[in-house]
Amino acid sequence: MNTFISPDLFFFILVAAFLIIRLRSVLGRRTGNEKKPKDIFMYQDTNIVTDKKKASREKQTIESKPLIKVPINKENNFKTYSDLKKINYYDNNFSTKNFLSGAKIAFETIIQSYSKGEINKIKDLLSTNVFSIFSKEIKSRIKKKYILEHTLISLKSANIEKINVKSSIADIVVKFVSEQVNLLKNEKGKILKGNDEYIENHINYWTFSKDLESSNPNWKLVVTKTGQ
Repeated sequence: MNTFISPDLFFFILVAAFLIIRLRSVLGRRTGNEKKPKDIFMYQDTNIVTDKKKASREKQTIESKPLIKVPINKENNFKTYSDLKKINYYDNNFSTKNFLSGAKIAFETIIQSYSKGEINKIKDLLSTNVFSIFSKEIKSRIKKKYILEHTLISLKSANIEKINVKSSIADIVVKFVSEQVNLLKNEKGKILKGNDEYIENHINYWTFSKDLESSNPNWKLVVTKTGQ
């Protein structure tokens, strides 16, 4: 079997490497002294955590949980369970690892569909309120003949910040750290918001919610928030 690389394949590898390096050099990176970019996607805001020490403890507790089935005696007092065990009470197959895998896909899918104005494609992933907000923004954009160009350079991390369960309703806050380029243009192509010369670092807190008694397997986005 031949193991050498053909001239054609070697040429394409060089071209791909050149394009990646060129993209980085053209877009550049933030130095920390520029003005903080306005997040084009996030309109709903909420106070996720006000106590940083408490948030840190909660995050450490969540990350220390084993990613395996949690056996629960359903006859015990439900109120004494941790929030993660409360979720396992209804779904013994739930794991934070699998949840985060789905959350990453949802993050990419939602922002891409939002930027393209394809709101109906993500309707099942959004709460009624968030769907209404996104729909209004998209309609406003269309009416003004604005174009939103979105490029997700990389999704650097996704971590659970908080889990809260009340009755059968579970809310999970996920912190997404990503590199993006978002440009809002008018019909003539003039940039109204964003900067095409830099890759922006974005931190977003998204809250996903689910009625654990429902047969619907989807977690829905109920709140979005930008952070630092």
